[in-house]
Formats: sequence, structure tokens, C-alpha cells
Amino acid sequence: MRKNVFKALATFLSIMLFVNILSFDAGTKADSVTDQTTEDFVKRGYELMLGREAEEEGLEYWTNELNLGHLNAAQMISSFSEAPEFMGKEYSNDEIIDIFYRVMLSRESDPDGKAYWLDVLDTGFSTRHIVNGFAGSPEFKNLCSGYGIDAGVVNFVEPRDLSLGTTRFVASCYRNILKRNPDKDGLNYWTSLLISNEIYPEELISEFFYTPEGQQAVNDDASYIDALYLSFLGRAADDAGKAFWLDSLKDGVTKEQIYDQFKDSEEFSSILEQHDLTLRPTPTPTPVPTGPMIALTFDDGPYSPVTNRILDQLEVCGGKATFFVVGDRVGTYSSCVSRAFELGCEIANHTYDHKNSLTSISGSMIEWEVGECNNAVFNIIGQYPTIMRPCGGSYNDTTKQYVGMPMIIWNLDTQDWKYRDTEKTVSAILNNVSDGDIILMHDLYPSTAAAMEIVIPELTRRGYQLVTVSELAEAKGIDLEAGEAYYSMH
Repeated sequence: MRKNVFKALATFLSIMLFVNILSFDAGTKADSVTDQTTEDFVKRGYELMLGREAEEEGLEYWTNELNLGHLNAAQMISSFSEAPEFMGKEYSNDEIIDIFYRVMLSRESDPDGKAYWLDVLDTGFSTRHIVNGFAGSPEFKNLCSGYGIDAGVVNFVEPRDLSLGTTRFVASCYRNILKRNPDKDGLNYWTSLLISNEIYPEELISEFFYTPEGQQAVNDDASYIDALYLSFLGRAADDAGKAFWLDSLKDGVTKEQIYDQFKDSEEFSSILEQHDLTLRPTPTPTPVPTGPMIALTFDDGPYSPVTNRILDQLEVCGGKATFFVVGDRVGTYSSCVSRAFELGCEIANHTYDHKNSLTSISGSMIEWEVGECNNAVFNIIGQYPTIMRPCGGSYNDTTKQYVGMPMIIWNLDTQDWKYRDTEKTVSAILNNVSDGDIILMHDLYPSTAAAMEIVIPELTRRGYQLVTVSELAEAKGIDLEAGEAYYSMH
């Protein structure tokens, strides 16, 4: 009996020892996976994306950028995919997707996933869509965790990446009218026009029809009708419908009249709704302005506790103002930006971070400050600003060359930032205001909000129209030009 007990105990201890050995070995292997370095991640990117070993200088650069937090993993991978070396390999879209699966998910592509991402690239979106799509996956986050780095995401910077529906619509016009896939430059150009409402979907289709390339692709009545069906209805022409329209052309109906029939169809409206697009709105008659007009402008915001008090007064009195916003603030105070826009106020550009005078930085940095602020505003209201104000109203020849927008200065400075005194701000406006003035204030100070609770009702009683800068310029017959500075609209 005792012998059997000792034998069982010995067996148990042997089993436990074996389990511990396995556990120790598994733990060692796990440590070896999580013990990968940032440098190893960079080497892996070179090997999987560029097909070579990293050179010493590049390895040091990317490793330092990741370690210092200047870049995240997604941004590094995106940078590799946009590098001339990667693009020079002229990979097919099929090959590009396989590469992203390997570098970001550490596996081969699955059929359904690959089909989806192929459609994304074939439509004309950039590789940043794939990077962001993969960057949010548990697989990529686990991979990055093993190297001790942040997975992160990338920003979209090209118009073709900003709106899924708009880009897909433009791509369909290329395929249905020009009979080819879109090129990058063309896709960026047309999507930017649609996003900014400089052109509307039905006008874009017309533009495509009447380009030399479109005229060559749609060179007879039958191909014209076919293209109308595909462009406006998203389907091939049925035999009866096609015959009807061809007979109509023979009977003297013009192509323009048939175009209008397709444009006004319910099927086209449904397609536009799917793409979050609309026809050009029917303009409503603008009342002839009567009485003097001024533009109240506010810099350095938004700041909800102040901005909303100003908006309250504008809403009660039916007035508008122009808010020159700082780009890195609009995300934090997005609700009051949206409210201002919905009330008809103008959301304008006051640089991205307001850190430097535009006279003290390079042309490329000016473009960055202006462009990033424009993008931040677009992300909130779906429209880009059309005017800007340089910090402090300062500009020079470099500013004028690179700012890319009309610069709105001012002719009546309340100095609300200096005194922060409600009575002084009220007095500065009511004792000096005249038709065509551009008035400078800042929606950061409660004293300014309090002043507006006096000034806005009083100006309205005096018969002043409180309009945006762009409305004031239009009413005064002034065409605002990029790079030019405007102090008033007298």
C-alpha cells in the first residue's frame, strides 16, 4: 500500500515537473514575441513593403520617429506606401492589397476582404483607406503591441479620400461616360469641386459628356442614350426605353431636353441620396438690401461659453457674423461651430494653431497652417472656408503668395482683447460704426459677449444689417481675390 502511494506521488511530481517545463518554455516564447523592438518593426516594413533590408540612415530615422511619438505605426506604413521607391515598383492593386495584409495583419488576404479592398483601390481611393481600415483591427493593434508601439491612424489629405459617396459618384462618371477608371489627378479635381459645391452632380455629368474625351466615347445617338442610363440611373438601358428615346431624337427632341428628363427622374434622385449628394438647389430671389450693412467678426475662437452667447443675440435679432476660427479648437467646440453655420454665419480661417505670425514662417508652413484649418472646418460643417484672416492682421509678399485665400483685415478695432471691458467695446462700436465696416472682436472673453448683448440689438434698431464678410463684399460689388487684403467694404 505504502509503495503504491509513493509510486502515485512520484508520477504526480513527474507530471507537474513536465507541465512546469512546458509553461516555462511557452513563457519564454511569449516573451520573445513581445520583446520585439521598434527597430525590428521598421526592418519588417522595409522587407515586406520595399523588398529589401533597411539602410542604416533610414532605419535610424524611422526608429527615432516612432520612439519619440512623432509618428505612429499606421503613419509609417502609409509613408512607405507613398514613397517613390514603393510606387516605382508599379505593383498592381491586387499585389498592393496582399502586401498590406502581410505588413499590417501578418497573414495572407481572405477572398471577401481582398475583394472589398480591391474595389476601394479600383474606385480610386488612396492606400490611406486601407491603412486606416486595417489600423483599427485587433490584429494590427496586437501586432503593434508586440513591438511596443502605437498603432494609430492616418489623416486623409486628398479630396478623393474625404467623402466616400462623392468619390464613388465621380468614379462612376469616368466608367460610364469615358469608359475608363479615373486617374488620381482627375478624381481629386472633380471631387473637390463637388465637395465645395462649385459644381453639382448633374453638371458634372454634363461636363464629362462635353469634354473631348467624352465626345469621342459618346459619339452617336445610341451611345449617348446608353451613357445617360448608366450615369443617371445606374443601370443599362432597357430595350423599350432606349428605342423610345432614339425615336424621340429622330422626331426632333434635342439631346439637352432628354438630358433634363433623366436629370429630373426619381431614379437619379435616389442615386444621389445614396451618395449623400443633391441637385443644385433652386435659387430663391434675394431681397434687395436696404439700409447700411456691417460685418461683425470674431477671432481666435470658438469658445462655447462666449460664442453661444453671441449666437443667441444674432438668432434673436436675425443677424449674422463671421467667425475666424483657429483650426485646433474647432473639434473641441464643434457644436457651436455647427450652430453658427446653421444660423447662416460664416466660418472662416484663422490658421490652424495661431502660434506664429504668417510673416515669420515659410511658404510651405503658410500653406500647412491654412490647409489644416480648412480641413478641420470641413470635418465639422462639410464646407471649406473661402476667406481667412492672418494672425494679428499681419502679412507680407510671401503671405500673399502662399495663403491662397482673400485676407480679411478690419477697419474698426474694438481692442476687446486688450481692455476686456464691456463698456469700452460697446462705445468703440456704437460711437464709430458706419456702412461697410469690418469690426474686429474675439469670441474668447465674457466681456465681449456682454457687449454683444447690448450692441447687436442696438445696431438692429438703428437699421444696420448684420451680415457676413462675404455677403458684405457681394452687396458692395467687390470681388474678393486670393492673396489680396481687404480692410473694409466702403
